[in-house]
Amino acid sequence: MSDEETVEETDNSRTAHHRFSKPEHFRQMLESGSIPDAAMIHAARKRRQRAREQGAAEFIPIEEPKEPPKLSTRLPREDVEGDQSDDEERMDMNDITGRKEREERREQFYAVENDLSEEDSEREMHEWENQQIRKGVTGAQLVHAQHETVLSRFMIKPTGSGNGLEDAQLLAPQSTSTLLEQAYAKNAIDRCALTTATRNRVKKETKPKATALRTPQEVCSTITSRLAELKDSNADHSATMARIATELKALKLRELDCQQNAPTVAAKYKFYQEIKCYVNDLVDCLNEKTPLINELEKRALQLYGKNQRYLVNRRRQDVRDQAKEMAEATKPLTTRRTAEYEEQVRRAAEREGRRTRRRCERERNDLLGSHLDGMSSDDEIADQQHEQSLAATAQIESQAASCFADVTDEFCKIDLILMKFYAWRKTDMSSYKDAFVSLCLPKLLSPLVRYELLLWSPLLEEYTDIETMHWYTSCMLYAYTADESVDRLKEDPDVNLVPALIEKIVLPKLTSLVTECWDPLSTTQTLRLVGFINRLAREFPLNVTNKQLKKLFEAIIECMRSALENDVFIPIFPKQVYEAKTSFFQRQFCSGLKLFRNFLSWQGILADKPLRELAIGALLNRYLLLAMRVCTANDAISKAYVIVNTLPTVWVSDSQTLKHLELFINYIRQTMESCDAGNPLFLQSCDKAKQILQRLHSL
Repeated sequence: MSDEETVEETDNSRTAHHRFSKPEHFRQMLESGSIPDAAMIHAARKRRQRAREQGAAEFIPIEEPKEPPKLSTRLPREDVEGDQSDDEERMDMNDITGRKEREERREQFYAVENDLSEEDSEREMHEWENQQIRKGVTGAQLVHAQHETVLSRFMIKPTGSGNGLEDAQLLAPQSTSTLLEQAYAKNAIDRCALTTATRNRVKKETKPKATALRTPQEVCSTITSRLAELKDSNADHSATMARIATELKALKLRELDCQQNAPTVAAKYKFYQEIKCYVNDLVDCLNEKTPLINELEKRALQLYGKNQRYLVNRRRQDVRDQAKEMAEATKPLTTRRTAEYEEQVRRAAEREGRRTRRRCERERNDLLGSHLDGMSSDDEIADQQHEQSLAATAQIESQAASCFADVTDEFCKIDLILMKFYAWRKTDMSSYKDAFVSLCLPKLLSPLVRYELLLWSPLLEEYTDIETMHWYTSCMLYAYTADESVDRLKEDPDVNLVPALIEKIVLPKLTSLVTECWDPLSTTQTLRLVGFINRLAREFPLNVTNKQLKKLFEAIIECMRSALENDVFIPIFPKQVYEAKTSFFQRQFCSGLKLFRNFLSWQGILADKPLRELAIGALLNRYLLLAMRVCTANDAISKAYVIVNTLPTVWVSDSQTLKHLELFINYIRQTMESCDAGNPLFLQSCDKAKQILQRLHSL
């Protein structure tokens, strides 16, 4: 029932008495086939409630005394909450006695309700069944049942043979519950009949009519087919059971295997937790020490660079002083003594003292006859400056020693650290590879290797070779076994550990040393640097496309260009001011020749094209050849003979080198033609000139 119909019925009851308030109206509505609404049900409930309050336990009258209608604004569903709200609605405030009686009846009703008899329980159960039947019966079925009841009462006559009591029951009006039960029963019978008819019709359509009994052959074939189907089903079930049994066995074996491997897995888990904690602690420790290592490395590099810059600047100042002395040699002497002149005199005295000490050293070693002035390096420093340098070095060493003073050995010793990772590698090689430990080890060990290389430099006279260092030995012996073979080394993920450390640590440090400390004019430093790089390239697989290697070569080329621009000075003076071998000109020419020889020492390491441009195109053709043109024929041929013998053998037969040597070859030819072959003074020079042209394939 909708709320609009309920509200409409409530509004109609305000002006007139409700049409369902009497039992005959209720019966007439059921007889007409209509479905009772909420108002009718509410009225019936109120009548039953009043009957209970009056104490009628055995009989509830259908009719009730007429009461004048009262106007009410409440909806019918609001009265369902109980009789208390209804009584309060009708309560007369002046009639105190009626209110007390109603309260007494209400208390009696509650007492009776708490102690219901079996008859009341059956009545309520019967009422609940009627409600459920009413829900399952449609309005059309109820109308149909009512029509049949009316016809049976008024149109069908009773027979005389029946019982009078039964006839009276037939003629008597039936209750609402009886009508609902009849309608529901008839509906169930009709649905059952319809279902049976439909089933029979389907059977008639699907199955042919049995005209005769089945033969034994047909029965046998049917049984056989059914037996085959059962056998197939049994086979499928057997296969399924066999598969399940196999899987069950496999699962049991797997369970047993897991139980057996549980201690091993637990041990691995514990090991991985330990190695994880160890690596985290190691990374934290190295991160804390890395800034200090960087600072010490920077200070050591600045110390070496400071000493080297002092020597280079002193050499260049000596060249400027000597050039100034040669320029002032032709001028008249002046008696003016300035502070600058005094400083120049002091520098000249120190320079001559260093030369004298070097000459005495060569005499003791019997090298005086084969030596040319200008070929030696002036790297002598004062004792005070040397002591300051040693003190600074000792301070760096002491600070480096205290860097890891508060760290245990397993976090600062490379061999102990590698033992931890070797245990991982030996325990589970697959997880070792999956964790990319081989790629992480060079970066992890980088601070410790740099710490050991703080004061290392291949440019020093005495330096420790990297093959004898602790980090190199530990890394080379990492994961080494006695039965190691070439095939196993190819599969070893840590075979490139040492080359990776060389690439990431040694090459960048070497680049910094070349930029700050290398003097291209020093033959000793050049030969040390060339030898070290040759050994690295020979013993370690350095890739030519490596970025650090390219940076190193670029730094070397840049230092060579700087030396070519700042350290080569060969003065061109008239012949009357030339002196013997010890003259300034000869010294500076030999200095340029020494630089030429140092440049050619890089052949095979640096690319031939930039090296050829620096050595031949710039140094030989621009400086040395120009100085040779002002020399005597014998002196020029001797210098040219030394230059040709300095050239690499590979370049002599190269067309590109010969193209750069065209000016030099033409000068040798002109000098040889200017010499008189019959003159004994030029006989040796002519032979040398022929040898030079023959070596250069230009004779």
